[in-house]
Amino acid sequence: MPYIITTGWYPTDIEKEITEKYFEVVKQYPFDRSLGKDTIPVAITTNKKGVKILSVMEVKEGKLEDALTWCSKRMLPLQSVKGWEYKVRIWITIGEALELSGIGSPE
Repeated sequence: MPYIITTGWYPTDIEKEITEKYFEVVKQYPFDRSLGKDTIPVAITTNKKGVKILSVMEVKEGKLEDALTWCSKRMLPLQSVKGWEYKVRIWITIGEALELSGIGSPE
């Protein structure tokens, strides 16, 4: 099963605005367990440039498109906050990668 990994970052001076917007988003778009597992809901770290967040979702078989749509709906309201940046990436497991390459999984 693939993973959707979302990373976001913002300067510390907009933390209050981001936090308020985040709680609005979570209320409007709660996690949808029919799409997968909320492996890492939100993890946060800081550095000299500001705050960085990480979210990881393990997607259920056949639910990737729906999960990406849900994720996009969650990110859209945050884009209205000046200084917020993010990216969404799809990662696959080693087994999936081996299958795609035609090698197959080791027994």
